[in-house]
Amino acid sequence: MDTPKPILEVSFEGALDQEIKQNDERFRLLLQAAPDAILEVDASGRITLANVAAESMFGYPGGDLVGRSIEELVPAALRNAHIRHRAAYAGNSKRRPMGVGRALEAQKRDGTLFAVEISLSPTTSVDTENVIAIVRDVSQRNEMEKMLHRSEERLRQAEKLEALGRLAGGVAHEFNNLLTMILGYSELLLPSVPAGDPRSYVEKISLSARRAASLTRQLLAFSRSQTLTPRVLDLNTVVVESCHIVSRLLGENVELVVLPAAEPAWVKIDPAQIDQIMANLATNAHAAMPDGGKLTVAVSHANLDEKNIHQYPGLAPGKYVLLSVSDTGSGMPPEVKARLFEPFFSTREFGQGAGLGLASIYGIVKQSGGNISVRSEPGSGTTFYIFLPNVQPDDIESDPLKKEKNSETFRGDETILLVEDQEPLLDLSREFLERLGYRVLAASQPDKAVQVSQNFAGAIDLLLTDVVMPGMNGRQLASQLKLQRPTMKVLFVSGFADRAFETAGPLGAMETFMEKPYGFEELGLKIRTILH
Repeated sequence: MDTPKPILEVSFEGALDQEIKQNDERFRLLLQAAPDAILEVDASGRITLANVAAESMFGYPGGDLVGRSIEELVPAALRNAHIRHRAAYAGNSKRRPMGVGRALEAQKRDGTLFAVEISLSPTTSVDTENVIAIVRDVSQRNEMEKMLHRSEERLRQAEKLEALGRLAGGVAHEFNNLLTMILGYSELLLPSVPAGDPRSYVEKISLSARRAASLTRQLLAFSRSQTLTPRVLDLNTVVVESCHIVSRLLGENVELVVLPAAEPAWVKIDPAQIDQIMANLATNAHAAMPDGGKLTVAVSHANLDEKNIHQYPGLAPGKYVLLSVSDTGSGMPPEVKARLFEPFFSTREFGQGAGLGLASIYGIVKQSGGNISVRSEPGSGTTFYIFLPNVQPDDIESDPLKKEKNSETFRGDETILLVEDQEPLLDLSREFLERLGYRVLAASQPDKAVQVSQNFAGAIDLLLTDVVMPGMNGRQLASQLKLQRPTMKVLFVSGFADRAFETAGPLGAMETFMEKPYGFEELGLKIRTILH
């Protein structure tokens, strides 16, 4: 009679078997669910195990990684070094896990290289000494870190530019006050100077002051801190007039060709800024054509629709006026073209250019609602394309005072409250206005202007005030005074209005702005236009 096997023994073996199967299944599920690639490699470098993430990461179909050499996943240029390091690691009897996230480069099946972090752990069984490699694809993370770094760099650059813009504004404010005085005294002196050299000297002083003013405009324009006085104009007329000056900048060995549009090209922009754009582009073209060449300036109409608007980022579909400026110079490589509108970037030798010209053009065009792009290749010249919104000519301001100007054109007998914190400029402006017949109430500070207004019983026809002043800016002063004098008109003057116009909103119906520096003839004409 056979002896029966113990029931307890059978139950124990079955439970152990079941537990092993469950553990195997858990391991398999854990292996396949892991987001990182997991590879087991034997001493000869053959892959003995690979999870789904590894197959997907390296581009091999299911099961095709097992049996391959691990070196197939290493870039060709690094394979010999990898073999040496792997052999040294495998032969080390005291080998330990190799850190976490060692940065390396891997290769997909199609040859694509990508960044990875790899961690190694030795596994020793009865007859084998394998290595488990956990590989993480960090290419996207690296790209995000690069983008973050670039964003931080741009932020730092923007902060620097903002600080520089404020510094430039402060310098421009003081410098434009001095230039206004130079222009003013030149005009006051000119009638009493006889013809000949003395008179020409005064005229040259005035001309030099106006040219110096363009430097401050460049400083303000590149940071878009410039206060604009735009008006509707035909770009054809302004460009043709500007090219008379441009021809002098180019010299005799550069041919200038001007091609106006067949029809009027109405845009709304500060005309002085067109001169600034043309002068900067002409200067750059002249530098690109040291042995001579040809500069072509053309004005045309462009209708941008949904099909071609993608070529011009920042523009909306609509009608535009296109100003193109082309030279036959040396052109520029892509790396220079990519940085073309960066402030203080210049390819010229130190001291020959501040690198503000194209940056200021960029600021002007953007501030005017337009867009600027460039096409250039080495040896093929350069073309700048400036798009400005095409407007209707209905808004053209008629100014009868500009038709005929004589000594009586600027005269008046109204009362003007003059506010200027620079005492020398205050005295000069008061003298000029009184010569024209105006009754002038002068104040060197905003709070004094408030007192003058309160103590004056008559009507004040015009408040002529600087914008940037200590304690209270011109916009705030005007708002306070107009509570008691609602019919008083206002003329703001400034070389740098800072944030005053942004925070206080647009100018009112009886308010206007004039940029410093200005000639006193311009100031007289402006006052008569306001009070007319």
